Amino acid sequence: MTETVLLKKEPQQKIAWLILNRPEKLNAINEELALQLQQTLAKVELDKEIRVLIITGAGEKAFSVGADLSVFMSGVTPLYAQYIASKGHELLAMIDRLPQPVIAAVNGYAYGGGCEIALACDFRLASQRAKIGLTEVNLGLLPAWGGTQRLPRIIGLTKAREAILFGKQFNAEEALKIGLVDRVYADESFEKEVRTFAQALAERAPIAMQLAKQCLHYGTQVPLEIGLAYEAQAFAKTFTTKDIFEGMTAFLQKRKPEFKGE
Repeated sequence: MTETVLLKKEPQQKIAWLILNRPEKLNAINEELALQLQQTLAKVELDKEIRVLIITGAGEKAFSVGADLSVFMSGVTPLYAQYIASKGHELLAMIDRLPQPVIAAVNGYAYGGGCEIALACDFRLASQRAKIGLTEVNLGLLPAWGGTQRLPRIIGLTKAREAILFGKQFNAEEALKIGLVDRVYADESFEKEVRTFAQALAERAPIAMQLAKQCLHYGTQVPLEIGLAYEAQAFAKTFTTKDIFEGMTAFLQKRKPEFKGE
């Protein structure tokens, strides 16, 4: 089986790179890639050595241009189309639910499903050459892997409506301006900058980050009083960890903490 998804761990830094690996097809997503992505994410979820995951695309042209359109040319029924959408929802929910912070390193084209993968990540870092957008309406489709739901939550309904209905393609600076990406880095230093960003995250207390991520993800989707109760429970859980005492001791001793994730 061709490796359409690669996982490269950097144990010393406690980070890993998940690479969408169909550069000859601009990392378009076919059934094989989707299956391998699902399997790889399941492994990452259980891997204590990985504190931060970076998702990127192989080659210098694309993060991912979305679904491999050859899949749709063989005659897709409405029922099968709904199945494709639901499987996409399940796949991207795995990114949402990962305990580790996830960074989308958008190193080139990120259209359609590729953009939707990036939207499911906690951070989106773009190279200057990156172009990103939910372009499905230009093909007579609509974003069906969560794009119509995640994009408004990230950039607001008004901007998302215009972006989706016009099928807009944003360059890196435009995407930064509307909040679609969080940082833009020069092409030649992109990998180095992404690694530095990831390493800075990996130095934080992993259990506290996991709990904070859950509060941000789930707590913001419910009424405030429920979100606050969820936050209080998460806060209480930090007091069951060794990391909290390491963090406080390091602060008092004016040294850098060494969190163990315990």
